[in-house]
Parts: sequence; structure tokens; C-alpha cells
Amino acid sequence: MKIILSLLTITFLVLFGQNTKTELVGTYYSVDNEFERWSIIELQADGTFKYKYGLSACQAEITGTYSVANKKIRFKNDREYTKKYLQSERDSIIKSDSTFIGIGIPVYPDLSLTEWKIKKSGIKPMSEIDCGCIIENGKHKKR
Repeated sequence: MKIILSLLTITFLVLFGQNTKTELVGTYYSVDNEFERWSIIELQADGTFKYKYGLSACQAEITGTYSVANKKIRFKNDREYTKKYLQSERDSIIKSDSTFIGIGIPVYPDLSLTEWKIKKSGIKPMSEIDCGCIIENGKHKKR
């Protein structure tokens, strides 16, 4: 009887005890990626992420941490890109090189504003993500 209970417990743990976070680890590419447009998110086993996106010369990388609950991924940026912070960054660039006087304030997405659904074939933001040069709302597939 103990052997049967042990086998059932092991079977249950193998079938239902998978760590969702571990299964998600990898690199995901947007299905909307094209020649000069991309959106890529890398999920690490230690709970950190790297989100890279771009359209031609407009490119950026966001890093932070993520958590998983109820088939959804929740992100938290390492740095909060407030308007005040971005204005000060722009001003310091202009101060060091006046040829940048005409540049605007960049847009960096706050990934904590939306959750991502975990789907069979990848992950997808539940609402649009404004990256400044692109609006991302497409599914990202793991490769």
C-alpha cells in the first residue's frame, strides 16, 4: 500500500508540480518582428528579465524582475522612467554636447502597468505597451 501511495505522489508531483517560472525561462520573439522592428523578452531562471525593442535607430533595453501567478506574468522595471528623470537625463546630455539641443524626451515603457498572459505557444501582453517608437501588443513565441 505504501508503494502505491508513493507512486501516486510521485506521479502527481511530476504531472502537476512543475515550476511555471522554470518552464518560462528562455527568449521570446514577437510575431510582429520584421526587418527593422523587433520586440524580444528574455526571462531568466533567477526571476529577472531583459526586454529589448526597436524600430530602426530607436532602440532600448529595459531590465527588471518578474513573478508568475495564475497563468500571468507580472514585471517590475529596475528603474522608474519618470518624466522628471528623463528630463534630467536629456538635460545632462545637452549640457555635455549642445548638438543634442533638438532631441525630445524619450519614452520607456513601464512594464508593471500590464500583465502578460501565458499561452500554449508563448506569452502576450494583456494591453498595449507604448515604447515610443513602437506599440507592442503581439504574442511573443519562445525559440
